[in-house]
Amino acid sequence: MTEPSRISFAPSTPRIYESCILLELESEEGTLTFVSRPNDAYQRLFLATLSSRSIPDLQVLVKLVPRSYSQDVHKHMEDNGLALKLYGYAEAKGAPTAYVMEYFDPCAWETLHQFLKYDAAAVDRTQLQEALDGIIEKLESKKYVRGDLRNNIMIRTDVMDKSVELKVIDFD
Repeated sequence: MTEPSRISFAPSTPRIYESCILLELESEEGTLTFVSRPNDAYQRLFLATLSSRSIPDLQVLVKLVPRSYSQDVHKHMEDNGLALKLYGYAEAKGAPTAYVMEYFDPCAWETLHQFLKYDAAAVDRTQLQEALDGIIEKLESKKYVRGDLRNNIMIRTDVMDKSVELKVIDFD
């Protein structure tokens, strides 16, 4: 007698989000397969694979958000190159909403708060200030309310040319 096949789940990953609504392809649903947690510092962030008829297996990050989330602000910042691409979301009754977004390597990025505390000498302060002013300008241009951004901005630097890349990651 053969045993029925069992679905296996990666340890410490959500089991209730098997699919998501794709934002750009509203009539299409994507399938989520959770892989792992990229880093214990990001407790609500998970590594997953997204697939659908239109999207081949794509490595993504899934963020669980227990309260409201501003997709409009996220999309506005994404359109300006200041946020990760938002692919879709999944809802489950009584659970946080799962937002599916572009993958970024957490080892290559750190929060602005961490950066200012330990690595600020690695970049040109004028360039960093201009990048931060650009984020605030984009938010204020649409009259979006912003809170404390220190832990909501990720920074990646290039020590060779002292360049800076910033992404806003939190819109809840």
